[in-house]
Amino acid sequence: MTMEMSDEVLFTVNGGTATLATTVKLEDLGLTEPAHLERWVIQHPNTLGPGTMIVASQYDQWVTPGGTESKDRLDLLGIDKQGRLVVGELKRGRAPDTVELQAVKYAAMTSRFTLEQLADLHIRFLGRTSNEKLTNEEAEEKLQSHVDPDVEISTELFASPRIVLLAESYPDSTVTSVVWLAEQGVDITLRRYKAYATSGGETIITVSQIYPLVDVGNWLMGPGRGPKKQAKPIDELPEVPWSVEDFAKLLKLNFPVPIAALNACAESPETWVPSTTVFARASVEPPSGRGQIAGFGYSVRTTFGRRNPPWVTKWHAGDEKVSYYQLDDRTAGFWLEAVAMTGDTDEPGVTTTL
Repeated sequence: MTMEMSDEVLFTVNGGTATLATTVKLEDLGLTEPAHLERWVIQHPNTLGPGTMIVASQYDQWVTPGGTESKDRLDLLGIDKQGRLVVGELKRGRAPDTVELQAVKYAAMTSRFTLEQLADLHIRFLGRTSNEKLTNEEAEEKLQSHVDPDVEISTELFASPRIVLLAESYPDSTVTSVVWLAEQGVDITLRRYKAYATSGGETIITVSQIYPLVDVGNWLMGPGRGPKKQAKPIDELPEVPWSVEDFAKLLKLNFPVPIAALNACAESPETWVPSTTVFARASVEPPSGRGQIAGFGYSVRTTFGRRNPPWVTKWHAGDEKVSYYQLDDRTAGFWLEAVAMTGDTDEPGVTTTL
C-alpha cells in the first residue's frame, strides 16, 4: 500500500469562475529528480524547513580513516537557524521502501562533519551552482552568520542532524518506520509534493508536511489558567536597545554565562571578547557554555520581548575560530550601572568594583 493524501484541491480562478487543476506526474512531464526537483528545493530551501540554508548537493566523498570509500550520494545538505545540519533526501514519484534507512545512513555520516569541512563543501557547491566565490574563512563566516545570533556552530550541534524526506507518496512501511524513529528521538520529517497542470498550461508544485502531524490541541479552546508564554519567531520581534532597567532584571535571573560575557565585555568595551574567555570566567566547559548562551537567547525573546542580545556577535573576530562578543561604550555603562545597583554579578569568583 502507499500513503496518499487525496484531500487537497487546487484550482485557478478568474473572477467568479474556478477551474480545477489536474494532478500530473513529474515523469510524464519529463521532469527529473536531480535536474528539476532538486533545483527547485535549492531555489526554495525552506522546503526543507524554515530557516534552512543549502550547504551542498550530491555529496559522495565518504571515506573511513582506513581509506574505505563509499559512493552513496546525499541529495541535499543544509543548515538551519539552530546550527543543526539538515539531511534532505528527495525522490521523484513514490519513495522506495528503504528511503528512511538511506536517510538515516546519510545523517550518521554527516554528523561527523567539522565546520572547516562544511565550509570547504559549501565553497565547492557554490562553484558548481553560482558565481559566488568565497575563501574558507568567508565560508565559515557565512555559515555562522546564517544561524541565530545566540547560537555558536559546533560539532555538538552537527552530531544530531535533522532528516527531511520529500516524495510524491510513501509506502506504509516507510511511514511506520519514520514514526518509530521519531518515537526513539530521531528528528525526521515526511513531506510530500504534488504536481498539477492548469487549464492555462502551467505546472504548479505544492509541498506539504504529512509527518509529524499538526497538533490539533494547539487550537482547542477550553477553560485554563491563561495562555502559555511562548517565544515568537525571532524575525517577528523588534530590536530594542538594552537599558539599565533591563540589565537589573537580567541580574535577577540565573544566567551565569551571559553575565560573565557582559562582565568581560564591559571591562573592555568596543573590544571583541572570545567565547572561550567567557566560558573560562563562568567555569563551564564550551558545550555547556554554548547551551547557556542559546538558552539565554530564548529568554531574550520571551522575557525581554526582543530579538537582539545585549552584545554584538561576530565569528572568528580574533585568533580563535569561535564566536566573539562586544559591547559598545553606552551599553557597557548601562550594564555597570545595573551591577552597581544590585551589587551582585552572579558570576563565580568575580566581584565587580566600581
